[in-house]
Formats: sequence, C-alpha cells, structure tokens
Amino acid sequence: MNSLALASLLLVSAHAPAQTKPKPKPAPKPAVKVEVSVDAKNGDTLAGERTFRVSVNVTDPNDTVNQVEFYVNNDLRDSDSSTPYEFRIDSLGEEEGTIRFRFKAFTAESRSGEVTITMKVDNGLSLGAAHHIAKGNEALADGKFREAITSGRIALKLEPKSVDARLVMARANLGLNVYDSAQKFAEDALAENPKSTAASELLAAIQLRRAFNTVSRDSDRTRTLATIRNAFSQAVIARRKSLDLAVDEIGEPTDANLIPYADAALRASRYSIAISRLDAAYNRDNSRTDVANRLAYAYIRTGRFVDAIKTLETLKRYGKPNAYTFAVLAVAYDHSGTPKQAEEALKEAILANDADPGVRTAQAFLALKRNQTNVLATLARGLSNDAGQRTESWYFVAAAFNRLRQFPEARRAFERAVIAEPANADAYIERGNESLAITQNSKLEKNEETYLYDTAKAYYETAVVARPESAEALSGLALVALFQNDIPRAIQFGEAAVKASPNSAVGHYTLAAAYAKEANIMSKRAGASVSPEVSRYNELARVANTTAAKLDVRNLEGRTIPREADVWKYLSEGGRPVVIARP
Repeated sequence: MNSLALASLLLVSAHAPAQTKPKPKPAPKPAVKVEVSVDAKNGDTLAGERTFRVSVNVTDPNDTVNQVEFYVNNDLRDSDSSTPYEFRIDSLGEEEGTIRFRFKAFTAESRSGEVTITMKVDNGLSLGAAHHIAKGNEALADGKFREAITSGRIALKLEPKSVDARLVMARANLGLNVYDSAQKFAEDALAENPKSTAASELLAAIQLRRAFNTVSRDSDRTRTLATIRNAFSQAVIARRKSLDLAVDEIGEPTDANLIPYADAALRASRYSIAISRLDAAYNRDNSRTDVANRLAYAYIRTGRFVDAIKTLETLKRYGKPNAYTFAVLAVAYDHSGTPKQAEEALKEAILANDADPGVRTAQAFLALKRNQTNVLATLARGLSNDAGQRTESWYFVAAAFNRLRQFPEARRAFERAVIAEPANADAYIERGNESLAITQNSKLEKNEETYLYDTAKAYYETAVVARPESAEALSGLALVALFQNDIPRAIQFGEAAVKASPNSAVGHYTLAAAYAKEANIMSKRAGASVSPEVSRYNELARVANTTAAKLDVRNLEGRTIPREADVWKYLSEGGRPVVIARP
C-alpha cells in the first residue's frame, strides 16, 4: 500500500464512529396484586350468627379499594364500601351442610381480587329442641347470654311455638339489657301459654328493670315519671297474674293441700279466701300451730287484730305455740293498745327462736312503728346481711334509710325489695312515703314540690294495683290530694280506704281530715252563717275520727280531728301497714 492510500485509510478511521455496547432492557414492573383475606378458614363449622371481617391489601400505593362483595354459593348477599369490611350471616336461614363463601374486592383502577372458603353449617338440628333449650339455660346460668340466644333461636326453628325457648330468648335479652326484645319474647310466651307462671314472673322482672333503668333530664321528668309508673304497674300486673295462677293451680283446698293452698293465697295477698279456708280448719282442730299461725297472719294483714289475738291465745291453750306465734301476738297486742303484753310476747318469741324471720321482722316492724330509728337501723342491717333475699328485709332497710334521711340508699333498698317481690305493695307505699317526707321536711320550689307529690302519687297508685284493698295506699293518695287542696279527690280516696279495709284506723283518720277540710272551706264561703252542709261534714269528720280512735287506741285515742300534717305523722309512724315475714 502506497503512502497516499495509507494516509487515506487513517483519515477515514479517525472520523468513523466508535463501537458501543447495547443498553440492557428495563426489568418488567411486578404485577399489582389485590390480596383478600378473611378471619375464617376452610373447614370451619358455622352455627348461629357469624360476622366475617375482610382485609384487603393492594400492592399499588396509588390504588384504593372501592368495594368488597360477599357471595354465598354464588349469590351476591351484601357489599361494603368502607373499612372495616364486615358481613353477617345467619346460618339458621341456610341449609345444613356445606356452604361456600366468596369475598371479592374491587379497586379504583378496575382491579380485583377474591378469596373463597368452604365451611359447614351445623346448628345441631338433629339434637332436638329440648337439647338446645337445656343448653340455653346452661348458658344463662353462666352469664353467656349471646350463646343462650343462639341456642334459643335454634330451638325456635325446630319448635316455633315453644314457650321454653321463648323464655330462654327473653332471659338472654334481659341479661344483655335489650328490654324491647326481652319483653316481646316474654309476652309471646305468655300469649302461647297464659298459665305460664314463669312467663308472668319474667315479664314482671323485665318491666321492673325497664323502670329502674329509665333515666331522664330535668326537662322531661314528668314524662319519665309516667313511664316509670306504667312500667311498675305492668310489672305488678304480671306478677299478680303469676301469683293468682299459683293459687288456682292448686285447685279446691282439701285437708291434704290446705297449707300449700293457704301459703299460695297469702303470697298473692288473697287474705279473705285464706281466712275462710283456715278458719274452718282451725275450728275443727284448735291444736294446729301451722293453721293458727297462718290464720293470725291473715287477720293482722286485714286489720283484724282482735281476731288474731283470739286465735293465738286459743292455740296457747290447746296447742304448741312457737316463736312465730309469739311474734304475731306481739304485733297484734301492740296494735290493740296493750304494749306490756306486746313486750312479753316479743320476749317469748326471741327466747323461742331469735333467728326466726317472723321474729326478726316483728322486731323491726315494732321499732319502725314506735319511731325507734337506731334500733330499726341495727335490726335492718342484720336482716339485709342474713336474709337479704327476702323482700321484707329490704323493706326495713329502705324504711331505716328513710328515717335517717339517706334517700339514695333508701331507693336502692326499695329496688332490691321489689325485685325480690314485684307485687310488694308495702315497698311501694314506703317509696311514696319517702317522697312525702321530703316535701314535709324541706323548703322547696313549687315545681319541685309538685313533682314530689306526683312521685308519691305514682307509687301509692302502684301499691293499689298490687293490693287494691290497701287502706294505707289509698290513704296515701287521699293525703296527697289534701296537700294539693283537691278535697273532692281526698274524700274519694279516703272513703275508698274505709270501704276497702273497715278495720284499718288509717283510712278513717285520713277521711276525718278530708271531711274537716271540706267543712272549713264551705264555712269560709258561707261567712258567718252555718249551713246544714257544713254541719254535716263536721259530723262526718267527728264520727270518722272517733272510729279511728277505737281502732287504734294506743296512737289515736283522745286526739282532735286531724289536719294534713297530723295524718302524715300517723301514716308514717303508727298507721303503717303491718310488715312481717309470712309463716
């Protein structure tokens, strides 16, 4: 190659582009995943209701979940567009056996993901309704209310008219404070079997819980009071139905079932029928302590203290009186104006058996009646510690706290008393007395005083529902009317008290005050002249006051015709209903 050619070759080489390696291709982006998971796994057993919680993870941080769908055997059942993604299923609405669930999520970028699980529906239907009712009652005993509801629902699927299954449901809902559902199941059970004492008693308990859990603001206290009064009344009606059914179910009393019949009648406050049956039996055999004690108890509860004394004095001659005999004698003697004999009888009762509930409640009653507050407080404390399940025990605790003006504590004791026995008229009377006590011992604004009078009226009215012949409750209503200057109503309730219990001094004494106030008002209207109507009402007041004094010599003999304050003092002390444990 000549020099010219070589130079040309070098010149071309100098201007030629340099050789470069090819660039590597970029790695492909990982696929965006929509990962769906659920808090259940394949093969799980499904019973009752179940809530599934779904989690969704999208690997693209710029993409979001729009919606999650829930499929049951390819049928779309529900969807959810916000976290937490939850889906509930009631397995009782599905066929027993294998079931498939699919949860599918969709994103804003039109992506999707899903998970499918297969489970087994097994509610144990083959075990029968009785098995699930028993299982539900076991769960109730352990406080496992949701488990009890599941068992109750299964039983109802098997036997839609089952009263026992409905009662399981009612009790479980009551345990969860779901009062509407509890009441509905109890009412359905009672509708299916009107003679079900369990349903009646449960309905009473539900109504009481509703009353105690009614909370209001000051602005709607009147409406709340009406709600509470209705709840108490419904509870009492339900309980009274249960108590009456218990009497009726025993049937016509015979020598063999006389005592169970009498006990059921006394529990139901059906004192008249108890007296008629027991009196006939006692006339045949004056030595029967069991009959005499029950008969005397019925007598003192109807104000027939002289008859109670005659019965038990006869027993002392022909039979074997026990601690309860002397306890009732102590109360009867005290009411009859012979305190020395009352003390002697009480000593005999304590010596015979100072732990007997009748003896202890007789002691508490006499302390309350005599206004011995410190003695009452000590006795009430002992009763609540040793026999706290008794409604009478909590009655005396409430009364003691009222005497001490510790009203919140008194109200809690009242709740315990009526939970133990929803038809305890005496407890409602004591609660009414509490409201009146506040009005008589405090300087109140007019609207507050009116509210307290209305509260007292509500509880006295409930007591009348529990025991229509309660002279103390009817007298309480008359007294509230007197304080509110509603004289016609005061006379109406006073006359009703006398008619319901002619042997009770409190009705006559209250009526005397009502008649006297009417005479006074008429006299002021007439001026100096004395009209025949004024004379008539004054005479009615005199007769009523005289009758009251004859019925309660110790507390009322020699007293002038009373005013409202005098009636209140008597109603809250000597004119109290007799409260003593049943024999």
